[in-house]
Amino acid sequence: MKTIAIVITLFFLGYSYGYEDHVKYEHGYFYVIIDKEKFGSVNSELLQQIENHGWEVIYTMNVDRTTKTNTPYKTHLLCKRDYLREGLETFKLIGVIIPCRIAIFQEKNYVKIAVEDIKEIVKKYNPNPKFYRFITAIEQEMIDILNRTANEFSKKRLIPQY
Repeated sequence: MKTIAIVITLFFLGYSYGYEDHVKYEHGYFYVIIDKEKFGSVNSELLQQIENHGWEVIYTMNVDRTTKTNTPYKTHLLCKRDYLREGLETFKLIGVIIPCRIAIFQEKNYVKIAVEDIKEIVKKYNPNPKFYRFITAIEQEMIDILNRTANEFSKKRLIPQY
C-alpha cells in the first residue's frame, strides 16, 4: 500500500513540475519520438537518464555498424543489480528475459526510442502475480526513462533561444 501511495505522489509531483507524458504504445512496445534533434544528443540524454535511474548499460549493440547502414541505430542492453537480485528470488529463470533493452534509431527527421512490453513476455514464463507486479515496476521505470528523455527536449523548445 505504501508503494502505491509513493507512485501516486511521484506521478502528481511530476506533472506539477512540468513533466509531460510522451510515451505511446504500439504492437508490444512503448516508444517516444523526438523531433528535429540530432541522434547523438538524444542518445547522450538517454544514457544520462539510464544512469540517473541507477541502471547500467552492460553492452551497446551498434546495429547500424553491423548492418552497414548510414542511419544511426543502437540497442542498449541494461541491467539493474537490485532488480536482478530480487528477480532471482522470485523467478530463477529471470535470465531468459534479461537484459532489458532500449532501442534508439533515426527515422526521417526524428529519433525514436523504444522498449519492449516485458509484461507480455512474463505471462509466458511465470504467471505468478508477485512476479508480474515486480516486472510491472521495472517496466514503469523503463517508461519513465523514455518520458524523462523526451521531456528534456520538450523543455528546450519552451525556453526562448536568443
